[in-house]
Amino acid sequence: MRPFVVLLGLFACAAAVAQQPLALELTLRDGRVLAAQSLVGSQSSGYEVVSGGERHQLAASDVLFVHGAPALPVDLPVLHLQGGEVVRAALTGGDAGGNRVEVVSPCFGQLNVAVDRLQAVVVGREPPERFVLPDGVDEALFVPAAIGFDIQGGSLFQFGAEGVRFQPEGREAPRWFAVREFVALRLRDASSRAKPAEAELWTRAGDHVGVDAVECRAEGVRCRLEGGAEVDVRWGDVAGLGWRAGVTWLSDLAPSAVRESGFDGDVVHPWQRDLGVTGEPLSGGGHSHGKGLGVHSRSRLSFAVPPGAGSFWTRVSLSSSASALPVVANVDVRVLVNDTLVFQANLTPASAPGDTGLVAVKAGDTLTLEVDFGRGRDLGDRVDWLSPLFLPTNPRRP
Repeated sequence: MRPFVVLLGLFACAAAVAQQPLALELTLRDGRVLAAQSLVGSQSSGYEVVSGGERHQLAASDVLFVHGAPALPVDLPVLHLQGGEVVRAALTGGDAGGNRVEVVSPCFGQLNVAVDRLQAVVVGREPPERFVLPDGVDEALFVPAAIGFDIQGGSLFQFGAEGVRFQPEGREAPRWFAVREFVALRLRDASSRAKPAEAELWTRAGDHVGVDAVECRAEGVRCRLEGGAEVDVRWGDVAGLGWRAGVTWLSDLAPSAVRESGFDGDVVHPWQRDLGVTGEPLSGGGHSHGKGLGVHSRSRLSFAVPPGAGSFWTRVSLSSSASALPVVANVDVRVLVNDTLVFQANLTPASAPGDTGLVAVKAGDTLTLEVDFGRGRDLGDRVDWLSPLFLPTNPRRP
């Protein structure tokens, strides 16, 4: 199917989503989660929120994360940028020098992406880590084979609507490889952002990008992408929007200890960072969470509390993928500080996401997230730790 035909269908779906009543959740700095039917404002002016028919004025620092509907990644090539940013879009062009790739995204429209920011272009759902460059090879195409794929080292020349213009080693000239002819393009030594973005945006289509100059409007979010492009993203297309100022996300830290096992001893699925344990987007209670940890019972992840932290907060829920299984999951979850229990819950498919509230911590403490077998074996025990974070203070509720 041609890319533009696919995109027409995706844009139609996005328009239908955008017409639905707005239903957001806001994670606030004081540990509350606020349902919102309207969100207007910016980090410079603060926010006006309509919740339950009442208007609330919030300072900019009060809002940590905006949660939209769960992401449903679209079936388009995936551009992986250095630093974890992701754009899902159809390849539509590129300059002759091979310095940029032109794409059309269901949520952002037409974009130019700098090639020196690219780690990989993946066709399908595999993570870029699946495609490892051999020693001494800086650019390679991974092409389908009878079993798995073959690696063709060589040189990238250009992107275009035709796909990728690439010259394999040993060939006299480059040729165009259509998207259907390869599963991944890997590039070594991609460049990082020149400076950190003000915020991070996740979309319903499965994009994850850094954004600046964020302004929340009645119809959606206006923001500036890397490279200077100004875009308007409708609320129906926003899966999540989060700010980093004053926050340490647990998923950005390396665990100090990891213990995992299945009911019969073997690890069923190892833990994942910012994804569900089987690779799906994180979600809970019908809302998306761009940051978090996906785990399977039994799991025990410990983290050293970083300097300056004064409190910890998270939600926890069964993964959305658990509900599709022909078994009923049942898990016990616990949060411990220095091996002292501070939160526990039993989760089943009927459970609402659990909420720890603000938990007092200090630098040097050990925080542990534990998922254990509930009533039954470990079948279907997939759990999402949703938006776990450290805050520098422990504010009181107003």
